[in-house]
Amino acid sequence: MPRTTVGDRFPAIRVETLRGSESLAPRWRDGPLVVTFMRHFGCTFCREHLEHLKASYEEIRAAGGDVVAIFQYGAQATEDFRMARRLPFECVGDPLRAGYAALDVRRGRALELCGWGVIKRVIPAMRVAGGPRRPQGADIKQLPGTFVVAPNGRLVLSHYSRNAADNPSMELVLEAVRSAAQPR
Repeated sequence: MPRTTVGDRFPAIRVETLRGSESLAPRWRDGPLVVTFMRHFGCTFCREHLEHLKASYEEIRAAGGDVVAIFQYGAQATEDFRMARRLPFECVGDPLRAGYAALDVRRGRALELCGWGVIKRVIPAMRVAGGPRRPQGADIKQLPGTFVVAPNGRLVLSHYSRNAADNPSMELVLEAVRSAAQPR
């Protein structure tokens, strides 16, 4: 399956919320949506990315956007994680990883999970998010990915992480949100 790129239509994926199974499509109709696929609750790099999204959330909202983080757990466990981390945006579940598959957010190989590109990022990430935690049943080989969907359903940012520590900068995410919010 080919990976999505900027300009492609974001696939119609469903996620688990506390309200039940929902499509993500209605969420980007009123403004850009940052969709970030996370590895697992214990991933230091994912928690670092979430902290950066939290710190930038007001800017994202001011630009007309919103954020949703997708985890490979059920809705209740994901909501409990969100509440414990005090995240201002919704976190939803995809325990069968159907959304990961639809976007080809793949599992990593050894060097993508613990190679030099990952190791050199551990200390900086721990300063923001604390040390690693147990994955709590998730697939620890899952890589992350971050996408920004414009109100027309097309991608303005398609970031497939090269390794477990590779997340886009908030400057890049904000630039994509602002770009997508502009009337065309």
